[in-house]
Amino acid sequence: MTSQSTQVTTSDGVNIHLFELKSGADDLLMLHGVGRAGRTFSSYASLFPQRFHIQAIDFRGHGESGRAGDRYRVVDYVHDAIAALEAIGKPTIVYGHSLGALVATTVAAQRPDLVSAVVLEDPPSPGFWQQLESTHYYPTFQAMRKWAGRLDLPVAEVARGFGAEPLKTFSDGRLLRISDVRDGVSLRFTARCVQDLDPGVMEVILNGRWPDNLELESCFARIQCPVLIMRGDVSRGGMLPELDANHLVSLLRDGTCIEFPMAGHLLHWQVRSDAVMQVSAFLESL
Repeated sequence: MTSQSTQVTTSDGVNIHLFELKSGADDLLMLHGVGRAGRTFSSYASLFPQRFHIQAIDFRGHGESGRAGDRYRVVDYVHDAIAALEAIGKPTIVYGHSLGALVATTVAAQRPDLVSAVVLEDPPSPGFWQQLESTHYYPTFQAMRKWAGRLDLPVAEVARGFGAEPLKTFSDGRLLRISDVRDGVSLRFTARCVQDLDPGVMEVILNGRWPDNLELESCFARIQCPVLIMRGDVSRGGMLPELDANHLVSLLRDGTCIEFPMAGHLLHWQVRSDAVMQVSAFLESL
């Protein structure tokens, strides 16, 4: 990551950290998932074609951006991306992972003047969120809320505590813990992001308000620019079932969807080389 960074202010008064990941001429903005930060893309961005100038933001309540009370619905994060794109000042390719994918979709629909193309990494479908409490993500989000903001502790201690949180209790009483499904480096990175996280971010998710006023299907139907959707395997943690993906693609004017059967939700970590190859090919087609 370079040292070039700035603060932009949203229309609802939140300061957003905008920073450069890679120098170049053609602008691309990366939007991270909930509970993470823009630095999740730092090494991934370095693999993109040389011509791209890649920047990222920390969403409100995350990383080095300002806090926003209880304004942590998907539609609230849209203000953050718009502020960054207005600061860039010209049509930009927007890459979004998870939450970032939902935001990228909404921005492309609402402000087509700011977006030249969209890449969506495993966007959560409405069907997925309706069943959130039955997935392992729900206890993970509860654990994130518990450990959020713990800058008073070393990152190693937060990683141990977060990793010890339970995901599932088996019929014989055994516990499946977060550390059973995540490696040590992933736990440490997540812990560092969680230290910079406002607990209110997770509170809005856990109380079911996160998708309020989000009209995802309408947004897909209104997008004018080319869109690439990258879908992970639901059995491995992907958030976009095949039927939902097919439906969303059918709403697009110019949409392409590809599947990564060997990965789940974090494609930019789990299958980094394959993901960047597909994205780069898509970008070179524009």
